[in-house]
Amino acid sequence: MNFDAFDLHPHILDAVSARGYQALTEVQVQVLPVAMQGKDIMACAQTGTGKTAAFALPLLNTLSKQLELQQSDAAVESLGEHKAELRVLVLTPTRELAIQVAENIQAYAQFLPFKTAAVYGGANMNPQRKAVQAGVDILVATPGRLFDLIGQFDLDLSNVNHLVVDEADRMLDMGFVRDIEKVKKLVAREHQTLFFSATYSDDIKTLAQKMLIAPEWINVATAPTASRITQEVYLVDKRRKSELLSELVGRNNWQQVLVFVSTKEGAEHLHTELKLDGVKSAVFHGDKTQGSRNRALEEFKSGKLRVMVATDVAARGLDIEALPLVINFELPFAAEDYVHRVGRTGRAGLSGRAISFVSPQDKDMLQEIEQIIELTLPCITLPGYEEGAPLPARYRDVVTKAVKEKSHNKRKYQEKRRSESKPRQGDGDKNRYGRSKSKAK
Repeated sequence: MNFDAFDLHPHILDAVSARGYQALTEVQVQVLPVAMQGKDIMACAQTGTGKTAAFALPLLNTLSKQLELQQSDAAVESLGEHKAELRVLVLTPTRELAIQVAENIQAYAQFLPFKTAAVYGGANMNPQRKAVQAGVDILVATPGRLFDLIGQFDLDLSNVNHLVVDEADRMLDMGFVRDIEKVKKLVAREHQTLFFSATYSDDIKTLAQKMLIAPEWINVATAPTASRITQEVYLVDKRRKSELLSELVGRNNWQQVLVFVSTKEGAEHLHTELKLDGVKSAVFHGDKTQGSRNRALEEFKSGKLRVMVATDVAARGLDIEALPLVINFELPFAAEDYVHRVGRTGRAGLSGRAISFVSPQDKDMLQEIEQIIELTLPCITLPGYEEGAPLPARYRDVVTKAVKEKSHNKRKYQEKRRSESKPRQGDGDKNRYGRSKSKAK
């Protein structure tokens, strides 16, 4: 089915054509007609399935029709200048997703007069504030920055009659439920709400039932991970993971690898290890400034970097065209996040590959993941990397150094405590006010 099968405005069809879109994806086929009717929707669809177009195109079409009614017949064909008014609000959990969604909507609206802006934390608020105050029709926002604008600059949401909650499951994970509930109270009383989630948990269903009115339930997530993604496990001693990663990157001449770790500290440590091995890499996590994250992402996309080491902040919202490979250096804390990590590859109908490094202590989490994705992943052990294999000298030295430093620091700490417990010269016998008893008399 093609986009012209729906009653979309010609300018929207022109924009879709300019983007090179042809046949609709499954989520677009199911969501478009329902969203165009103004109904509330709870849609479950994996990342990379065309969700943004699924909700953005019908909303742009609705704004276009409303504008046509307001303008004279002479201006209808051109959809001329109009005074921007905030009518559509899209909530996203992360900065990267907010930026990506806003860029996509701007592309879909390139032949329309509607203005779109993105507001998110980790960046200067002034340019964002000015953009919003200059007038926008569509605002894409992370909850924190949205409430900054509401609290500090009286941003008015009372005319918003289309609310989109993207990656609703991630919003729940990050504790944004109350923020969503607050937003629902601030928008127009009669409004359309569209929920999109990559997973269909009980919590998501409960929230949807609470916040949506007679919603249409759409589930196109037929498989927890796409069949076009090859998934496999490398069994490896935990201490040898960084060495194995460097060897695989070098041996296979991989040029673009997104590597997931569980913590910011782990990301920085792995980045250091890769530098020692001569592998060009960058880190991407929540403590990095937005500018640093953008720079790392652009260099990774352009091929200047072979590896980008990221925490789960990159598991959603990053759209890297034709990313060939994702590696789970460490399995996620929550099994559901595996789906989102793997979803960075194999997007837009392309094939992809996902590799997970698994140590004996990771076996329980691996079983949880396999239950969710309904697959038993093939396991590979490279000679020399199995559990109990002798450590190379480089790693023995590192371990020995760490033990010595720990012992040295412990001795220093104990010596400091002993010195602090001894009375200092001149302290003598003091009363509770710090004066010597002799003077107090």
